[in-house]
Amino acid sequence: MADDRLTSLDWVNAGLKALAKSGFTALKADTLSKVLGVSRGSFYWHFADVGAFHAAVLQRWREIAYENVVREVEVAPENRLAALLDRAFRADVRLEMAVRSWATAEARAKTMVEAVDSRRLKYIRELLTEAGLTSNQASARASILYWAYLGQGLSAHKPDPAEWRRILDELARLATAAKTA
Repeated sequence: MADDRLTSLDWVNAGLKALAKSGFTALKADTLSKVLGVSRGSFYWHFADVGAFHAAVLQRWREIAYENVVREVEVAPENRLAALLDRAFRADVRLEMAVRSWATAEARAKTMVEAVDSRRLKYIRELLTEAGLTSNQASARASILYWAYLGQGLSAHKPDPAEWRRILDELARLATAAKTA
């Protein structure tokens, strides 16, 4: 992309790609300017410093990882919980894992991950409450679903489409099953 008319979003998107591929240490002006085929000055035209760029990358990740997902799920014709599970568990998790790795090394990333985790859990609790669970059940099961999501991101096993369907259907069934005793 050898174009001096790059936008800050172009830089942020390049940063997200580099982050997913190589980790947070790739989020540098020199590295990204080479990838984009422009001078380092273009970076500083859009961002006061690397910290401002990191903040923009994290903000964009939040939009992708939470706001866009909720927007897509909210238009699901019937079962929003099933739509959320399908969307989340079938997604490419490389960026998610890279941001979480970044959060172990930088306070700003950790704060953003914690905020996204909190918003995601709240949304899952709302969906489970709407499905008829008590507040306590919804809270516990939201955590279980979220832990399952994070854990599958670390797993090398990636099921085929038919197996995914069975797994996600069973996960939704378990999450919304009535209290048993």
